Amino acid sequence: MALITSPALGDHTHTLTVAGQARRYHVHLPARGDGAAPLPVVIALHGGGSNGTAMRRYSGLDEEADRRGFLAAFPDGSGRIPRVLTWNAGSCCAYARRRRIDDVAFLDAVIDDLVRRYRVDPRRVYLTGMSNGAMMAYRYAAERPRRVAAVAAVAGTLEVSAAQLRGPVPVMHFHGTLDEHVPFDGGRGSRTTPGNAFNSVPWTLEAWRRINGALGEPETTDLPDVSDDGMHVVRKIYRAPVTGADVVLFAIVGGGHSWPGRPRRAGVLGPTTTDLDANTAMWAFFRSFPARRRQR
Repeated sequence: MALITSPALGDHTHTLTVAGQARRYHVHLPARGDGAAPLPVVIALHGGGSNGTAMRRYSGLDEEADRRGFLAAFPDGSGRIPRVLTWNAGSCCAYARRRRIDDVAFLDAVIDDLVRRYRVDPRRVYLTGMSNGAMMAYRYAAERPRRVAAVAAVAGTLEVSAAQLRGPVPVMHFHGTLDEHVPFDGGRGSRTTPGNAFNSVPWTLEAWRRINGALGEPETTDLPDVSDDGMHVVRKIYRAPVTGADVVLFAIVGGGHSWPGRPRRAGVLGPTTTDLDANTAMWAFFRSFPARRRQR
């Protein structure tokens, strides 16, 4: 496939064949940038029962891409019903897990295709995701640490064993303490999909802290409570002095299963805070880890 050196700005959709299955991902090229320097990439993975197009609208990361000058990619999971899709993130979820879909191979293919098609920097690939998508971002980072410069998970935990973490990756995690879908303290919530029970946020971060070498006491800060939404945010930063792969937690006290700073799309997801903008926070985190690793 020929390299596209001057792709049109805006939105594009590409189809790949992985393990005999047609898979799609969507791209937003930012309006900002002169096209001379390779772009960093943020790959955003949708939640269970959603899709890449919906994730683009829900997260607002295309708007952040225009402001900050990165390429945003929104892959589709898989499922029997078009646009109602999941990821095989380990112990979750649904169709993708039952069919043992190799979503790690799919994300490998997405990154490779982005590098072929666009002027992007393969050393500055960042992953984020919501819920099941956050779980998949964690799984990919666990199995492909040299391909991921940093990961930011929203309302989703690590759902593979800690033994599967193959190397340090900087981690940022956002989670509501009253999340009824993926409970902060693990297990099942009142709105957890039947058949699932999840690892806790503390367990997830402990696994990453160990592989990253971020085992000291955290720097804890109560963020300014700027909105009257009944919630507040506590930030904990675990420094990794040797690897540089810090682990950061934003605990949204009183928050639900939602993307901080974005309008609430569905009442069943619970309350969303505007005391914190997840997009702004994760991009500041991502850009502090430029070109950390050589592509595998």
